[in-house]
Amino acid sequence: MVVRDDLFPFVGGGSKARKAVYYERYIQTNGYNAVVTCGGIQSNHNRAIALMAARNGWKCHLCIQGTEDRFYRERGNALLDRLSGAVCELIMPEDTALAMDRAMDKFKEHGFNPFYVHGGGHDLPGGIAFVDAIHLLKSHCDQIGYKPDYIFHASGTGSTQAGLLVGLDQVGWGDVTVVGISVARQKERGRKVVIDFADMLSGYYRMTEKYDKKVLFCADYLHGGYEQFQPEMASFLVEVMHNTGLIFDTTYSGKAFYGMLDFIKVNNLQNCNILFWHTGGIMNIMK
Repeated sequence: MVVRDDLFPFVGGGSKARKAVYYERYIQTNGYNAVVTCGGIQSNHNRAIALMAARNGWKCHLCIQGTEDRFYRERGNALLDRLSGAVCELIMPEDTALAMDRAMDKFKEHGFNPFYVHGGGHDLPGGIAFVDAIHLLKSHCDQIGYKPDYIFHASGTGSTQAGLLVGLDQVGWGDVTVVGISVARQKERGRKVVIDFADMLSGYYRMTEKYDKKVLFCADYLHGGYEQFQPEMASFLVEVMHNTGLIFDTTYSGKAFYGMLDFIKVNNLQNCNILFWHTGGIMNIMK
């Protein structure tokens, strides 16, 4: 079974579009009128937040980790960032916090009330989006008589995986295993940020669950790191697209899908009910 967040009804789709809807509600409710966030040159998160801001007439400042040459040469998410009207500041990754703080201060100096959005949607609205998504999944599965044993997805900043875990406990599916296939982070750090965020979400909902024993964060398919991949993976994903019509990129969902199939084989899960959560990435193959 596949959950198609790549078809989520917001420009570019994907898990970041789902999160953007929740940020939009939060920002509207709390009276903010500007947004500052960060991400890489082909960040789905930056694109979703920039277009959300444009739709509402809010100012947006993107702190983009990369070079101007690549940013203005590439299309995909980078093109949509440029067309959104957001301020696009190219920075070094190590300067991210300083650049975001500077942008926040500048907005305030000009009379705006800016909201600071952590990269990847690693804030409460981003987590709540996937808690609610699990409730929708459970309702659908009840109608068709299906329950997954495992849920696989591409795991980056950790808020998606945390939201899925907390949502599963809320709907009584705490025995479902969520496997986050890392797209960038090594296992120790990646697992810790998921645990910390899931514990925070659990507290927000006044739940008692702790997640240090529940987080399965797999960093075996990094292929060298963020945006890195092996030729055989790219060829395999093209074959999958030919045979299924599912579109995969090599940075996010494609890496997770490729890793999932190997994980299933290595761990003898062929007879289990497997659900793949397609978190998007179509803009990443349009660059």
